[in-house]
Amino acid sequence: MQTSENIDQKNHSSFFSDSLIMMIFALIISYITYLLVITLSGQELSDYNGHIYTYITTFIGEDPLKSYMMSPYFMWHIIVLFFHRILFIPLERSAALCTMIFTLASYFLTVFMIKRFCEYKKIRVQVALICFSSFILTMLQPIWISFLDAGISRGVGSFTINPIYNPTYTAARPFALICFMLITDWWALSEGSASKKTMFFSLSKAKTGILLSVMLFLSAFAKPVFSMMFIPAVGIIMLARFMHILVKKQNASDYFKKSLLKAFLIALPCILSLLYQVLIYYFLGGSYEAIDGIIITKWLEVWAAFSENVPLSILFSMSFPIFILVVDFRNYIKEEFGSLGIVCFVVGFLQCALIGEGGEKFYHGNFFWQMMFGMLILWAGCLLHFFDMGKKAATRGERMMITAGWILLLIHLHYGFLYVAEVMDWSFLFV
Repeated sequence: MQTSENIDQKNHSSFFSDSLIMMIFALIISYITYLLVITLSGQELSDYNGHIYTYITTFIGEDPLKSYMMSPYFMWHIIVLFFHRILFIPLERSAALCTMIFTLASYFLTVFMIKRFCEYKKIRVQVALICFSSFILTMLQPIWISFLDAGISRGVGSFTINPIYNPTYTAARPFALICFMLITDWWALSEGSASKKTMFFSLSKAKTGILLSVMLFLSAFAKPVFSMMFIPAVGIIMLARFMHILVKKQNASDYFKKSLLKAFLIALPCILSLLYQVLIYYFLGGSYEAIDGIIITKWLEVWAAFSENVPLSILFSMSFPIFILVVDFRNYIKEEFGSLGIVCFVVGFLQCALIGEGGEKFYHGNFFWQMMFGMLILWAGCLLHFFDMGKKAATRGERMMITAGWILLLIHLHYGFLYVAEVMDWSFLFV
């Protein structure tokens, strides 16, 4: 018979081992991220080189206003400057430390997200598996097969939920994950009973809405393209529900006041911030090269410059979510977040397929970021649902599907390591 002292010792030992596993993955992520940023910052055409030696050096030079107008989403840059000017850390190392912090935030938020989902669904899962799954989501890259080329070079054209090469995406990713969790909880509180249990945060409806508004607002100063995708996607879902209520001749005015109008008010600070940034960037000369502003392009015209086969590119970058939707769409769509990931991906895809910039920046693909954030939301939702599928798997066929899902995740992780090895020029890993 176990005494209370033995139980306490066992719990303490379990907590220590779980924390150790979590920190081991965090250290691996920190090491890889730091090395990648140091390496990329020295490459003239990399995003890190541009943000460090164009934006930041202009911030601390003779014309900080010009630098601000070039990058009104300045959260990453300000933190780098804090490390550099206040703590006297060299500029490249400051950039690496800042990126490492945001990447770790995404990792720990994903651990939290999976853990709370499993608790909500009463799924028994080891913390080590949760940490490993979060590590996969933080490091994975698109599949690349040389004889099925979907791009100009390795992975180009497939795009990714982990564009480690871009500092501002890395800064906005934690806010995207928080907003994904908060909107799921807010919908549960708004469209269910007042006592309905939330999936992620144990907050009231008012606190959830306020926090969501703050996170959306801050995300716009990390990288505005997330909210440019997320707000329309949420709006489309809620308008569709409103139309459904109208057709069913239910109390539409009640839904409009308690859900639709409040959702608009939650998003309003972010919307105003987006309008301000668009004004600064596109109409007051903030863009760093000559452009003709935002334009409507031919269908997939910009993407065609990056990929020889767009459907194959989507398959390479989204094989796991596609697998989940094909295998268990009926149950996936019943989740609180079921339609969110699908609509986010569709909205982001349409934005990147139809919108571009004129002039010299036409083929920069700056509207692909919306789709990459849409991909992230769909990946996150499908990963959570995958744990629920694993819990319910009873037949041999269902267990085989779970095994196939893990194999797909490991393949994507494998290509994540290949991407790191290629950037770092670790040729000994290539055959």
